Amino acid sequence: MKTTRLLLAALALAAFAACTDRPAKPRFDATVLDTLLVQPTYDCRVGYRFASIANARKSEALRTIERSNINYFFELEDFEGDAAEALAESLRQTDKQLALPESFATEGRKAEYEISVESEGSVVDSLLCYMIYRSNYLGGAHGMYSTEYHTYSLADGCELSAADLLGEEKMKPLRALIRAKLCRTYGAANDAELSAAGFFPEYISVTDNFRITPEGMIFHYNPYEIACYANGEIDIEISREELAAL
Repeated sequence: MKTTRLLLAALALAAFAACTDRPAKPRFDATVLDTLLVQPTYDCRVGYRFASIANARKSEALRTIERSNINYFFELEDFEGDAAEALAESLRQTDKQLALPESFATEGRKAEYEISVESEGSVVDSLLCYMIYRSNYLGGAHGMYSTEYHTYSLADGCELSAADLLGEEKMKPLRALIRAKLCRTYGAANDAELSAAGFFPEYISVTDNFRITPEGMIFHYNPYEIACYANGEIDIEISREELAAL
C-alpha cells in the first residue's frame, strides 16, 4: 500500500535515499500580523504567525498543501487566495462574528477579546507535518486553546490519515493500545476509573490529529475531546516498534 510505504520511509529516514527524483521540499516563510480590532462594542487583539510555503510554486504538491494550510489556519472554506488575502478575509469574518448588539455599547460596556494563532512546518523524509496552535479568549469563564496537526505527502500533496499510513486493519489494535497507555499513565484499570480521572471513555479512539516523528507517532487530543478541560492537552506516543507490532 502506497501510504503505508510512505510512513515506513518517514520512520526509517532513509527509504528514499536512492531516489534521484525526490519530491520538492518546502521552504517556510512567515506571514505575521499583530493588530487590534476596535469596535464600539469590543476590542480584540489578534496575533497571527502563519508559516507559509515560500516556494509553493515549485510543485503542484506544494501548491496543494499551501492552499490546505491557508484554509486550516485562517479557518476558511474553499478559499483560493494567497495568505495575505486569507488574512484580510479572516479579519473580516472575525469582526462580523464578534459583533455585539449596539445596546451593549450604550450601556457603557465593552468586551475585551484576544485571538492568537501560530503555525510551523517540518519535514520527515517524504512527509510534511504542519502544526497549528490556537489560543483565544472570547468571553466566558476561561480561554480556549488547541493544537492541530496535518500530515501531507510531499509526492502529491494529499493529506494522510492514520488509516492511510498504517492500514485500516490496524485501527482497532491501535485504539486498544492508546486506551491501554492512557490507563497506565493515569492509573486506571477500567472505564469507570478512567471516568473518575476525568476522561470520556466512549470518545477514546484513534485521532487523525497526530504528529510524525523519527521515533514514531504522537496522537494528540485537545481539551474536551476525550477528557475534561482540567486534564488539558493529552499526547499518546506510539513508537515505531509498537506500530510495527500492531
